[in-house]
Amino acid sequence: MPITGSSQKFAYMTLLTNTMNAPENPSDDHYFMATRILGYQLMHQPSTKTQKNIPFVVLVTNDVLQNRRDLLVADGAIVIEVETVDVDTSWVHGEMPQWKDLMNKLRAWEFIQYEKVAFLDGDFILNRCMDNMFDDPATEQAPLVKTNTLPGDEGQLPETYVLATVAEANPFHKYPPKAENNDYKDPNYFNAGFFIFRPDVKLFSHFQKILTLKGRFDPQYMEQNLLNYAFRREGQMPWIEMEGSWHIRFPSVHDKESGVASMHDKWWSAHMDKELQPYYDSIRWKMEGYYEARNDSLSAS
Repeated sequence: MPITGSSQKFAYMTLLTNTMNAPENPSDDHYFMATRILGYQLMHQPSTKTQKNIPFVVLVTNDVLQNRRDLLVADGAIVIEVETVDVDTSWVHGEMPQWKDLMNKLRAWEFIQYEKVAFLDGDFILNRCMDNMFDDPATEQAPLVKTNTLPGDEGQLPETYVLATVAEANPFHKYPPKAENNDYKDPNYFNAGFFIFRPDVKLFSHFQKILTLKGRFDPQYMEQNLLNYAFRREGQMPWIEMEGSWHIRFPSVHDKESGVASMHDKWWSAHMDKELQPYYDSIRWKMEGYYEARNDSLSAS
């Protein structure tokens, strides 16, 4: 359940699940290390860390090992276990078996102590500070578009909502990507690894209701397709486009050098542009060096 007592109105948030066949040593667990790298960049790395003391919240499923949780807490993260979304999702089969727990990302909408949350998947590399994206006009509360239709079996919606993001770019794209250049797979489709939202328990109930309706959305991409359905452009809560430099999927060296703020890519294996790998590796070792020096200092004091 949501924590209480936080004085922060914004948060950075991610979800960590137990990696399939995870190695015993946390340092060998790529997805866990990705979460640590993200936390290091948000909390400690001089060129990317928050300048507004925005907390980094890591939601974990119940099977995430305690040693992983302890390391994240020591790093400075707020670690909160979330319960499995408790509706029958037996009809939901994602493309990859390791995506089985991703519907638990929807639990993020229960954390109503925050006014705005930036949800970032763990496999992100930052290029600059992200704080100012909370001021992007797209992140302001939007009224429902009541002239659009709403199925009668999906529960109630709030009067206002926030869902700001960018469309998912094609693997090969110009920067900044533009619809007129065919840089998007679909300019109306976003990747659920990056978005800003306002927590709202009414919306969480709405998502749960959608999950009970077999075939209401294509489950291939799990929570991503559910959210694209819930915030579809022709619905009453159309997602709103942020300024395009905040995020890119399938990043390239050109994107990085052009100043994109965040890159959705796996630090251990650059997907589209292998020339990014030295940068990714450097962030990992900067993180290791930072925490090693900090731990040595604490031991000596």
